Amino acid sequence: MSGPPPATGCAVVRSGTVIPAPGRRSRGDVVICRGTVRNGCSHDPVPVDANGLLVAPGLVDIHVHGAAGHDLTDPDPAAWHHVLDTHLSAGTTTMLATLASTSPERTAAALATASALITSADAPTLAGVHLEGPCLAPAQRGAHDRAHLRIPAEVLAELTPLPKGLRMVTLAPELPGADALIAYLAGQGVRVSAGHSAATSDDLTRARQLGLSHLAHLWSGQSTLTRPVLHRIPGLLEASLASHNVTAEVIADGHHLPAALLTIALRCLGPERLCLVSDATAGTGLTPGTTFHTGASRGRVHDGYAATADHSSLCGSVTPLAICLARMQEMTGAPLEDVLTMATATPARAAGLYPRKGSLLPGADGDVVLLGPDLSVRQVLLRGRLLTAAGAEPVR
Repeated sequence: MSGPPPATGCAVVRSGTVIPAPGRRSRGDVVICRGTVRNGCSHDPVPVDANGLLVAPGLVDIHVHGAAGHDLTDPDPAAWHHVLDTHLSAGTTTMLATLASTSPERTAAALATASALITSADAPTLAGVHLEGPCLAPAQRGAHDRAHLRIPAEVLAELTPLPKGLRMVTLAPELPGADALIAYLAGQGVRVSAGHSAATSDDLTRARQLGLSHLAHLWSGQSTLTRPVLHRIPGLLEASLASHNVTAEVIADGHHLPAALLTIALRCLGPERLCLVSDATAGTGLTPGTTFHTGASRGRVHDGYAATADHSSLCGSVTPLAICLARMQEMTGAPLEDVLTMATATPARAAGLYPRKGSLLPGADGDVVLLGPDLSVRQVLLRGRLLTAAGAEPVR
């Protein structure tokens, strides 16, 4: 599906329950003209029957490492197309290619691949790169390879000038030199995220003042409450839940977090600030027992989850975002509109892409996912081209 850039299409999605943006629900048609949501189209749009289905913006995944045996630190464009296509078929029409900690050379090569794909418009679902690491706290590194963690000053030099397509960086804001890196990235329009970090509330406050705006996967790689003597000191987790005006992620794959923690995150942040992410790795779509790599680390697929080789840490997930969407609703009982917001508008805002992505408002890209009552993906449209139905109009 990636391959040569697809021509934009014209379509009218009819008779569905439409959720075009947060807090809005209607019954009717969505018109896509030459790849963009419009009020009308005079080019004989292809009819798409959505009777009995939910019509939502295409899903937006801002934290995804790979799929189908391919990791995005592999600079081979063919590997990137495999990953993008796998997630597209599962309803993710916009994603940030997330690079786990690895060697500087491999990271630079992957960034060059992303730049080439974006420049050539050869990967229409690729919205940029999310660099997760290597400036992470060793004690909170999770599945990241300790040998490939590095200091902010080194990474600042490597990211100057800024690589094309870099849209988000996750780092530990308490590290020496992180202030300069945060200020530089934020000044260049890159979203800065705190994650795999032993930060305190004061560290997060300082980072926010420098431009940090996002928090990676809550409860995964975050320092928590301590009580050195008498008084309790909040860690990054508690500071995240008490924060204002920042977005945050949860991985609702049914393995990372139990229902109670997902419910706490939603109550604290609300759907306007809580993002669903897949954190999907190369293990997505592979059978239990299969090994894979994510960045410089190795993982093994188990029944519904992935773990490091020594089984000491979860190693991302093996679950596409659409399945996290359904599990979030099942585990928390959140309203449908709220769950969809967390997988569309909120991550799009966190990445600076809304409303062109994450909405079906006039002027948005014509990326649509049709969902059954159980939130299973039935059909996907990418910029007005129907992709998944038998006999559907080809994407190219």
